[in-house]
Amino acid sequence: MINRISLLFFAPIFLFFACTDYELPKQKGFLRIEFEEPQYKKFEKINSLSDFYYNTAVVKMKSKDDNNLSLNYVDLNLSIDLTHTKIYNSNDLNNRMVDFNLILDTHAKKSNGLFLKEYENKTNNVFGKIYEIRGNVASPIQFYLTDSLSNFLRGSLNLNSSAKYDSIYPSIQYIKNDILVLFETINWKYNNETK
Repeated sequence: MINRISLLFFAPIFLFFACTDYELPKQKGFLRIEFEEPQYKKFEKINSLSDFYYNTAVVKMKSKDDNNLSLNYVDLNLSIDLTHTKIYNSNDLNNRMVDFNLILDTHAKKSNGLFLKEYENKTNNVFGKIYEIRGNVASPIQFYLTDSLSNFLRGSLNLNSSAKYDSIYPSIQYIKNDILVLFETINWKYNNETK
């Protein structure tokens, strides 16, 4: 008797779920990118204002001249653009900082957040900041390095095509490590009179 009652009770519930045609939600998929093991080589040119190490495993170097470089991550569709200029006094440094902040503000307005990391190496006279800009922006990383005396290096990570931030985030972090290597290895050339 109890089995018949339970059968009468559970049978309609079972039939309801068995006959209902419903879709399960799609599982989230994550982009998997296999990154090359970094291999660093020194960039040094006679007329450049500095030397530094860059990742030769994935970077194709392009240059307008020795102090305006583009490190192209062709497979990742990203590039780091570097502009190295001489500064002659505190006004030059202030002007470079104003220009940098204007570009940073343009990207920060469209971002979901801005994260700052400061860098200081008094032994090698290297001071700088790196800004990671979260969200769908054209340039997710902006940075500069200076000795506060005669050199100012500005850099930006730029997208070469439109992409969603969450899909390129792993690539940004990979390249951010290369930027930190640049920070650690930069060497100013003080005896160079090239502008």
